[in-house]
Amino acid sequence: MSRQLFVSLFMFVLFGMTFPMLAEDAPPAITTEVIITNLKNPRGVVVLEDGRLMIAEAGLGDKQRNGQIRIFADRDGDGFYEDREVIICCLGNYNGLTEFGTGQDEVGGVSSVIMLDDGRVFFTQDDPAEGYIADGRPRGIAVFGLGKEPDWKRYEVVVRNATMNSIIYDPDRDIFYVVESGLNRLSALTFDGKMSEVAVFPALRDGQQSVPAGVARDPRNGDLYVALFSGQIRDYYGGVIAYMPQSSQIVKVNPDTYEWDVLIDGLTTAVDLTLDEAGNLYVVEMAQGWPPAPMPRDFPLFDADAPPDAGGYPRFSGQVTMFPADGSEPIKLLEEIDLPTNITYHEGALYVSVGQGTPGRSIIGPDGRTQITGQIYRLTGFLETRPDEQE
Repeated sequence: MSRQLFVSLFMFVLFGMTFPMLAEDAPPAITTEVIITNLKNPRGVVVLEDGRLMIAEAGLGDKQRNGQIRIFADRDGDGFYEDREVIICCLGNYNGLTEFGTGQDEVGGVSSVIMLDDGRVFFTQDDPAEGYIADGRPRGIAVFGLGKEPDWKRYEVVVRNATMNSIIYDPDRDIFYVVESGLNRLSALTFDGKMSEVAVFPALRDGQQSVPAGVARDPRNGDLYVALFSGQIRDYYGGVIAYMPQSSQIVKVNPDTYEWDVLIDGLTTAVDLTLDEAGNLYVVEMAQGWPPAPMPRDFPLFDADAPPDAGGYPRFSGQVTMFPADGSEPIKLLEEIDLPTNITYHEGALYVSVGQGTPGRSIIGPDGRTQITGQIYRLTGFLETRPDEQE
């Protein structure tokens, strides 16, 4: 079949939710599954050696300390991870709409989580209401560590003033790299809590803050990749919109010299990224298109009878794109997903967290009125050779 021929895939239902359509240029062998649903703002995903999944959940955004990190298992092998074990609970969270009047229904809390080969876990936390340490810094804006299973004892690695959205580990240098969105910078972090600046990113083309949202490492050579999301910007009428379309970027950073260059330009909301063993880059964008009208600060987020509202971002317009290591044309692997935030690669599979916003709140989806639902998608088969390439 010609690559230019438009192929329409019918969406089908699983657990009351529908799968999004694949882009027409996606590899034909790709499989997309919803493997976990009804999560509270899922963020980072870790695949454990035994196949279980560790997932960070930011929470409801109601300041009730319902953020958590859980482990999920597929005990019966049916592809759905129904067994759930909380390993750390009661993590603080907030909603940017009610806390800071951002105009977006956007929940902050625990976000990125990683596990080292020795079983230690580290995660980033954004909880400005947790209290303050002696020098006035918010105690809950920090990187925390967890002891090994089964104790999972939490301890503090470093406290910062600005939100840290993503953390990775560099085994060659035995350090972490974190992106600090409030400072527009990439930093290096040692195990004993010492931080040093790697790169500071300037404003994007329309003057908005660059907002580094995700960091990834090339396993072949240690190069670093950072997703610059695009901050708020004033529109032509004096109002504030969430982002400027086609301003988001991916930058590549040399870990030895700290020099960096723009690798990919013209994205809209690059929020996270990851690489596979061959150096193929996968970027998740939270939304596409022009931002809708911002929400009023007093919108009743938890009122079941409140009218549906997009929440400051176009719903069901998120996508996952593969940028091949050989420099060939990008491949859209997944489209029309609802505000994805995080992506993880593991042994030929991608895990994508979707459903940013107040869980259960009414929104308009492709098939009409629905609710914000936190889910994990798993993509496989995207590395398969296309039939026309075998000729």
